[in-house]
Amino acid sequence: MLPIRSPWLLALILGSTLIGSAAARAADTTNPGEPQSGHDSRFQQVLGLTDDQMNAIRQVHAQQAESRKQLWRSRRQAQSELRQLTLNGGDPAAIQAKQAEVAQLLGHSVEMRVQSLQAISPILTPDQRAKLAQMGPRGAWHRGGHHRQGS
Repeated sequence: MLPIRSPWLLALILGSTLIGSAAARAADTTNPGEPQSGHDSRFQQVLGLTDDQMNAIRQVHAQQAESRKQLWRSRRQAQSELRQLTLNGGDPAAIQAKQAEVAQLLGHSVEMRVQSLQAISPILTPDQRAKLAQMGPRGAWHRGGHHRQGS
C-alpha cells in the first residue's frame, strides 16, 4: 500500500500531469507559422509572452510530444486495468502490482513535466516565471477558457 500521504501526492502528480498534457496538446496543434489556437492565445496573454517566446515554448513541448502521448496512453491503460482488477475482486497481489505500475507511470509524468518546466524557465522573464508558478494545475488551458486570477 502507498503511504498515508498518497492522496496528496496523487493530487499533486495529477495536477502536474494535466498541465503537461495541456501544454503538449497546444504544442501539437500549432506550428509557428499557423494562427494561434485559443489555448495558446490565452496562455500567451496571461503570461505576457512575445511571439518569439511562444514559438520557443512550442518547440520545447513539441520535443516531448510523442513521448508524452505514449506515456499518457500507457498510464490510461494501466489505470483502466487497475480499476477493472479492483472492481472485479482481483487478487490483492495483482492489484498492488498494478497500483505500483500506475504510480511509476505517474512519476514519469512528473519527471517529464519537470524537464519541460526546466527547459521553459530560461525562455521566461522572472515575472512570467512567477505568474506561471501561480497558475493552477490547468494554467491558462482551463476548460471553458477562463483563467481566474486571485481566486
